Amino acid sequence: MTVSSSETNQTFRRHVAPFAPLALALLMNAIPASTPAANNSALIHQDIPDNVTAVACEDNIADFEACHDNYPTGCSKAAGYDAYLNYLKNLTPSAPSGGTNFLSQADFDNLNAGTPATLGQDNNHSEFKDQLAKLGEGSQRGIIGYLYYFEATGAESSNCELTGPDAEGGNVDFHIGVGFDENLASQVNTANPPKPPKKLEQQSVIVEMTPHYRARFESGIWTLANLKAALGHKVRVVGQLLVDSEHNKPADNCALDGSAAQRNHCWRYSIWELHPVTIFEYCQDNSCTQNSNNWIVLGGHAAAGENVNAPNGNSGQTQSKGTPKGTQRG
Repeated sequence: MTVSSSETNQTFRRHVAPFAPLALALLMNAIPASTPAANNSALIHQDIPDNVTAVACEDNIADFEACHDNYPTGCSKAAGYDAYLNYLKNLTPSAPSGGTNFLSQADFDNLNAGTPATLGQDNNHSEFKDQLAKLGEGSQRGIIGYLYYFEATGAESSNCELTGPDAEGGNVDFHIGVGFDENLASQVNTANPPKPPKKLEQQSVIVEMTPHYRARFESGIWTLANLKAALGHKVRVVGQLLVDSEHNKPADNCALDGSAAQRNHCWRYSIWELHPVTIFEYCQDNSCTQNSNNWIVLGGHAAAGENVNAPNGNSGQTQSKGTPKGTQRG
C-alpha cells in the first residue's frame, strides 16, 4: 500500500518524541498506537517498544486530538508518569470480532491475588509486562454487572493533563464503576451519578471510555447523558483488560490490606480494569443474560425482535465504528 509523504511525516511526529532513538527502519515500520490488532484485538506486548519514555507537555495543547496525535504516552509538566502504562491506556483497539471471555467477580479476585506486590513502584509497569500478559493484560475481556456510577475525570497525564472545558468532558476519560451486586444497584445516586454511596464505589470494577476513542468511534453516542439512561441497570461491557498500576496502594485499591483509614478511603474493587472500553450495552429490564438478544447498545433502542446479541463480539445493532485517525481517578 502506498503511503503518502504527509502520512509518513505525521507518523514520525507522533512516535519519535516519546521514544528513545530507534533505528530508522524500526521507526518507519513501527505499528501506530491506534492500529487494531488482528483477531480478538489482543495486545501483543512484544509489539510495544520497551523504551517508551515520559515526556513534558509543550505549552498550549489545544485538545484531546492534539494530545493523542502527538503524544502516544500522554505527557505531564514534570514528565514523572509511567509511560508504558499510559501507552497501554491510549491504545484504540477494534471491538473484538471473535469470542469474548467474560470475567466474574471471582475472576477479579483471582487477578487481584496474582498481581505483583511491587507493581506500580517507580513507574515499573514494563518490568512485569510478561507476567501481566499471562494474566490477560492486553486482551479484550467482558464483564456483566450493574452500572453503579460514572463521571468525567479530571486532568491525567494519559490525556496530557487536559481538563474540560466543556461540561461533557470531551478531553478526559469517562470513569465508570460496574459492580456485580444487583441489590446494591438499587442504591445508585440518580441525582448525582459521580457521587455514589461509598459501598458502591468500593465494590466497583472500573471501565474507562477514553476521549479519543469516543470521538473517533462513538461520537455523540457515548455521552454522559446516555450513560445516565443505563445507571442502575445491568450492563455488558467489553474492553482491553489492563492493570492500572499507579493505584496499587491500599488507599486506592480495596483488594489490598491496609489500615482502617485506608480501608475506609479506598475506592475501587481492583486495579484490573477495562481500558479502553470497546463495547457498552445495557439491559432495560435487567433480564438479560450473557447470550440473550435484548441488550441495548448505549445510545440505542431495541426494536421488537431485533438481535442485539453480541456473545462473539459487536452488537447486532449498527455501531459507529470507523477507521481511527491515530491513536483524581483514572
